[in-house]
Amino acid sequence: MIEIASLIGLRPQDLRRLAASVLMILIIFIAGVSGYSILADLSLGDALYMTVITISTVGFAELGDFDTPTRIFSSLLIIFTIVWGAWALQSVLGTLLSPQFRMGVGQIRAVRKAQRMQNHTIICGYGRIGQAVAAEMDHNGEPFVIIERDLDMVETLREQKLHAVHGDATEDETLIAAGIQTAKRLVSVLDTDNANIVTVLSARELNPSLWIASRVVQPESQHKLTRAGANEVVSPYEFGGRRLALTILRPHVSEFLAQVVFDEGRGAEMDEVPVLPGSALADRTLGDVKLRTEFDVTVIALYHPDAENHGHTAQGFELNPGPNTTLHEGDVLILVGTKQQLEAVHRVLGA
Repeated sequence: MIEIASLIGLRPQDLRRLAASVLMILIIFIAGVSGYSILADLSLGDALYMTVITISTVGFAELGDFDTPTRIFSSLLIIFTIVWGAWALQSVLGTLLSPQFRMGVGQIRAVRKAQRMQNHTIICGYGRIGQAVAAEMDHNGEPFVIIERDLDMVETLREQKLHAVHGDATEDETLIAAGIQTAKRLVSVLDTDNANIVTVLSARELNPSLWIASRVVQPESQHKLTRAGANEVVSPYEFGGRRLALTILRPHVSEFLAQVVFDEGRGAEMDEVPVLPGSALADRTLGDVKLRTEFDVTVIALYHPDAENHGHTAQGFELNPGPNTTLHEGDVLILVGTKQQLEAVHRVLGA
């Protein structure tokens, strides 16, 4: 009872009252149909008709043998309906038309949709950082679910056609409602480090293969988030400070990053293309694949996850790789080009 009430946005006592009201209305109809069937010798259809016109007091023609016992029954049925039926109807309509019930119905729809999703991203918290994350996911056409505690914010998000689940991201039930078992990524951008730590820990236990990124406020909390299971921990304040310093010290570099990395859609964009097993890129040199001449994109870096097995000098990023650099399965190309050019690379090379 408690779980059902919580899911549809009602208190347990409200749900019990709703159930009692519906039961009362059913009792009135059952009593009316049974009474007219027996006293007036009516069929079920005619008895239901007499019940409806009696409790609604519309005054249509009477059916069957309407003798004194039947009239007394009709009078008692009307009195009972006025006293108890009105209360029951008011309770039912008041609940069904309440904002809480409307939000509850939206929550049920959101949970059902999340349960059907695959490889989506869960965004925990919709503050300023969460909004930026959601905007970037939407820009790239990636499916995502937002977990937010503020009911008014959840309603606003649903009006904007965004997929939002109301609840506390630190609770397992909320993460499960957002489809944590079938999600691919989770971004925790809650207000406090403790909340982010608990969320990351719960998410890692519920889905060990999940890729998790988290916001950190205090530097000393970074190792805790990593130990809790975060793959990536980002400090917006440190990042923002470095960005501001770069704007002062190297303004053109800062402008380049702003246009290419942080402000997609204004021209050039940056993307990554993995070298998948069986890909047309695997075991070929950059000169052979001719990304520059075929797609007019620029390779600015190459990431080597496994340097020892592939003969690279070091694991990690190789800046400005030359045309004789051989690509191996697992490598990741970092490219710069327009959105259309990058889409063509993914489409033609199957990356």
